[in-house]
Amino acid sequence: MAEVKLRALGLREVDFGDFDRYLTVLTEDGRKVEILCKNARRGKKQNPAARQFCYSAFILSERGGRYALRDADLVHSFFPLAQDIERYALACYLAEAASALASPEEDSPALCRLLLHALYALEGGKRDPALVKAAFEWRVMAESGYAPDLAVCGVCGKGIERPPVCFSVRGGTAAHEACARRVGGFEPLADAALRALAHVLTSETGKAFAFALSGPARAQFCRMAEDYVQYHLGRGFDSLRFYHSVALPQP
Repeated sequence: MAEVKLRALGLREVDFGDFDRYLTVLTEDGRKVEILCKNARRGKKQNPAARQFCYSAFILSERGGRYALRDADLVHSFFPLAQDIERYALACYLAEAASALASPEEDSPALCRLLLHALYALEGGKRDPALVKAAFEWRVMAESGYAPDLAVCGVCGKGIERPPVCFSVRGGTAAHEACARRVGGFEPLADAALRALAHVLTSETGKAFAFALSGPARAQFCRMAEDYVQYHLGRGFDSLRFYHSVALPQP
């Protein structure tokens, strides 16, 4: 039985049997790993570092590709998010989306960094949760091979140098206004939404959430981001439905 040491963020907990728990984590190199936590629900055997929304240093036993918890030391806990139902629900959705894009076999370090920065942004309380959500959705899709193309017209193939710009959620491409009118299926992008999208896609991971947006541009930016994730992944998320049930109405 081999010993494995790694840092990871807890994404999901599932109770098993009378006292055990399975913890799904996203490792710092972006792999999804399932850990059996024996006796995790039995009195003094509980380890608060091996929980959902805890970023911890784990010591695991590995046999045949299966992992069991030996010990965990907390690096950072996002437990304060549970004090705000909207932010907690959103954190659950971000974790579920990351889990859907992560793989047990392939490394994707950007995925873990992005999720950690999104949770820090929510925890700080200074960022608009809806914009944190949308920025995460756009960027996580880009990091996972679904990057929208804003530089080249998806209709004529020529470079797009200035607004107005139209965008197709289904095609994942932008288009000149005249080309978009000719073929259909594109929506004109508000200039502010276009600038925000370019910022999210090209900035350093830690700065992807450092922007503001309001009015119709904010609504368009957020709506398109959610549609983009669900269309290109071909699925919905239970946690997203829960988030919408508790989120405050958008202004």
